[in-house]
Amino acid sequence: MAIKSSAKMTIDPMSVKYANEMSQWTVFWGLMFVVCRFALFKKYSADFSNRVVSIVHAVVAIYYSYVTFENGWDGMFDNIGGANTEAQTLCMAISLSYFTYDLIYCALGGDFMSVVHHMFTMGGLASGVLNGRSGAELVACLFLMEVSNPSLHLRTVFIEMGLKTSMLASINSLVFALMFLVCRLVIGPPLVWKTLASPDNDYIVKAGGFGILAVSVFWGMSIIRIIVKEVKKLMGGGKAKQA
Repeated sequence: MAIKSSAKMTIDPMSVKYANEMSQWTVFWGLMFVVCRFALFKKYSADFSNRVVSIVHAVVAIYYSYVTFENGWDGMFDNIGGANTEAQTLCMAISLSYFTYDLIYCALGGDFMSVVHHMFTMGGLASGVLNGRSGAELVACLFLMEVSNPSLHLRTVFIEMGLKTSMLASINSLVFALMFLVCRLVIGPPLVWKTLASPDNDYIVKAGGFGILAVSVFWGMSIIRIIVKEVKKLMGGGKAKQA
């Protein structure tokens, strides 16, 4: 009797067709940063421009991942460990190209914590693209991670623009915190459990899903503090400062 091993990885021929596209997208992210840094936002820092690129990627990733859910939100939990659709592979390839760009940026900037984080993320996405499997859960995980990222990066953008204490910044922080908690700690755990329980997933996919959940739980308390702080600011305003 043959025993199927979840650790065995085979190369999906379909992944080869995305290699050139991934290279083009990686160049695209790099060129976008150059345009932002030296033309559009040259009075701000390099981090500002990189976060603009990250916001654009988050929007692109949210769109491409959502359209892969054939049954809407419920489709996020369909076909765990199964074969990829072309839409899922394309979505993972685009995001893999972005993380390649951002890993290079973070490495050059000495942000080694982000480098390690990106390596785990890229490992899972690369596994999905190369072996043509687990696209459903990887794309769903990508969606849950990216949906709060525009607000996350906007927090730093607002600080550089001098809007840290504005109502817009407070609302943005509140939106970020709520979306993070709902996506990472409410919807995320069932998805991670299904990923871990699937016998068809590679170990790197399972490890990546568990690692992201662990990091999300770690940051959960800090996110709750953000909610409390911003709600008090929006409800109290100037009166809270005078007290």
